[in-house]
Amino acid sequence: MSKRIAVSSLNASTINIINTIRANASFSYQQSVPEITSYTQIPAVGEVIYGNPAFSNEFVNALLNRIALVQIKSATFNNPYRDLKKGYLEMGEVVEEIFVDIAKLTLFKKEEVSKEEFRRTIPDVKSAFHAVNWRVKYPVTIEDEELRQAFTTVDGVTDMIAKIVDAMYRASEYDEFLLFKYMLIKGYNQNEIKKIELPNGTTMTGYATEFRGLSNEMLFLSNKYNAYPVRNNTPRERQRIFMDARFNARFDVEVLASAFNMDKAEFLSRLTLIDNWDEFDNERFEAIVADSNAIEEVTSDELTAMGSVRAMIIDEDWFQVYDELIKFTETYAGSGLYWNYWLHNWKTISWSPFANAVAITEATA
Repeated sequence: MSKRIAVSSLNASTINIINTIRANASFSYQQSVPEITSYTQIPAVGEVIYGNPAFSNEFVNALLNRIALVQIKSATFNNPYRDLKKGYLEMGEVVEEIFVDIAKLTLFKKEEVSKEEFRRTIPDVKSAFHAVNWRVKYPVTIEDEELRQAFTTVDGVTDMIAKIVDAMYRASEYDEFLLFKYMLIKGYNQNEIKKIELPNGTTMTGYATEFRGLSNEMLFLSNKYNAYPVRNNTPRERQRIFMDARFNARFDVEVLASAFNMDKAEFLSRLTLIDNWDEFDNERFEAIVADSNAIEEVTSDELTAMGSVRAMIIDEDWFQVYDELIKFTETYAGSGLYWNYWLHNWKTISWSPFANAVAITEATA
């Protein structure tokens, strides 16, 4: 069962961090490293920890696994796309998405009642499976000297945590942005997203009218707007609007909000900007494309096709994105006096064939 991670922030001081690690450390560590109450005691504690390799390993491992990992989990599960992700899965879990279509109807005939009394009517149940298909890791190195310097300033330990978290989190967040963009590009080119084409040169008023009509239509049961197709609808609160930055800039926010029958605040919460539709950072995923089948290259033909996209209206349930594993592993390289850490990140990246997804495009001149 998927779950969400609560937002957390690092508001502990260096003193609290050092004492918390000590409280959960081994007996020998607790015997040698004293509890501190003043910032003036930090350098002395640092000398004890830095001067004993076993204590250094214990301190760095606790720092990464107890503090940095919590920060990275919070950041990863609560990034700007957090409401499009479905949560955190337990290890080895596969998501089975089940859709039950509406029941059939039959005519009431009194003379047929006895025949139908025990007749079985099997519901129209469809399913799709979503499994973990994204397994990557992010490396970071902590030098011995960095650990020593962490105990020479009041904020040294927290600064070191920030450095570690920032290096990994920014990479993870950017990759996740690319993965959402990747799904939209691939879904569009594989006809998993329905297309509505408007004439070349359509005015902003024409687009607004189309947005309003499409948003209204998606409130009703229909099999026109999903890939399977099944009779499904998308309530307004599940409609997510995707626009590229420049196209969105041509609209007044109040006009767009009105087009979707929303007030300004509600519309902005539903709006998701994409930098552009016809570019993709393939270089970022080169190693993944070369060594696994988790992801394919986004081709130039696909990007050319995306050039006609102006906006998309997507049911939030279309995105089947789950986090399964975030874990640190480490190795101390004694010959080089540094720790190597890897942040392993496993996800399920998929989309639903049952949820509504529509792209509004403009015909080429």
